[in-house]
Amino acid sequence: MSVDSQRLDRIDPTTRRVPPLGGFSWTFLGIELKRVFRNFSVVGFTLIFPIAMLFAIALPNKGYPATDVPLEQGGLSAAVPIMISMAVYGSMVAASMTGVSVAAERAQGWSRQLRLTPLNPLVYMLIKVITGLALGAIAVIVTLIAGAALGITAPLGNLIVAALLAWLTALSMTSLGLAVGYAFPAQNAMRYLGPLLPILSFMGGLFVPLSLLPAELQMAATFTPLWGIADLSQKAIIGAPLDPMAWVNLFAWFIVFTGLAVLMFRRDTRRV
Repeated sequence: MSVDSQRLDRIDPTTRRVPPLGGFSWTFLGIELKRVFRNFSVVGFTLIFPIAMLFAIALPNKGYPATDVPLEQGGLSAAVPIMISMAVYGSMVAASMTGVSVAAERAQGWSRQLRLTPLNPLVYMLIKVITGLALGAIAVIVTLIAGAALGITAPLGNLIVAALLAWLTALSMTSLGLAVGYAFPAQNAMRYLGPLLPILSFMGGLFVPLSLLPAELQMAATFTPLWGIADLSQKAIIGAPLDPMAWVNLFAWFIVFTGLAVLMFRRDTRRV
């Protein structure tokens, strides 16, 4: 009998302890964060595209009021809700890209290796969500700083509330990315997710005000995943009352996407 076999014989599975917090490790979280920030294509697109949209869309509308109060009387510029919409978009892209990265990890065998460790699968998904939140926060902050540099300003209280709401986009969008990443092979995951994000953004009112769309599309938009967060953040930054149905939309889609991510994960693990 080899030495390795003798060592295996001496292992008593009943004496092995489950690691605390399901195997959560700050070291592993740090590794995940480094891996994301070293992916210049994701970080670059997440940060550059919203800023480019500020120049293309927000600046031309800077001279128009966002409310009935004229700019000369202290009213907010129409560029302000556009700015927060681009922050939402940046957070959405950052989070969904982080989540869908599991497709490449599955193809490389990294996910299979992690299953040989004491790491709880749900903790692994939690680490992905935290990573998506970190990158989403950077996207929101950079977009708002760029907006301020362009002279697009809002009351500080409104700005903080709207920024926090925009950041919440990362929660549901990371779950969506995880669901797609576990559902499809690496070569197809981004092929499906890529076109989906602009469509959801358009229907949520990030690219075009919903008031400009036909009434039927406006009604349909209220059931799409980004309508709630877009409506909440846009109204928060101009100080308008928040729609309770927007909160319902936000949490309902978070539950749906999280449930899909767990379902796709369990389906994937059954095949291994």
